[in-house]
Amino acid sequence: MKHVDDGDIFKVCDNRGDGQGIYGELWYDSFLTTGGYKLVLKLSDGGDAGCDSAKHDIGNSGHYVMSVCSGRYPSGPWPNQSTCTHSAGFNE
Repeated sequence: MKHVDDGDIFKVCDNRGDGQGIYGELWYDSFLTTGGYKLVLKLSDGGDAGCDSAKHDIGNSGHYVMSVCSGRYPSGPWPNQSTCTHSAGFNE
């Protein structure tokens, strides 16, 4: 999963012909409300040429994390499975 800062575009790209697909999620914690991270965007790609993308405005406050898995959606901002990974935290 990739964040393109110019326009706040998020992309996922399935570059393998293994039939699994790539599934990404964007999580956000405002640090102002209780409850921790909330899911704000889901993307998937597989079975077609190119990448799939969506726009989500990233603000200057709080903390965002991207998580990505092969074959299924992640179970949270820090999935603990061998087919998953996550980004470091970020904001604008």
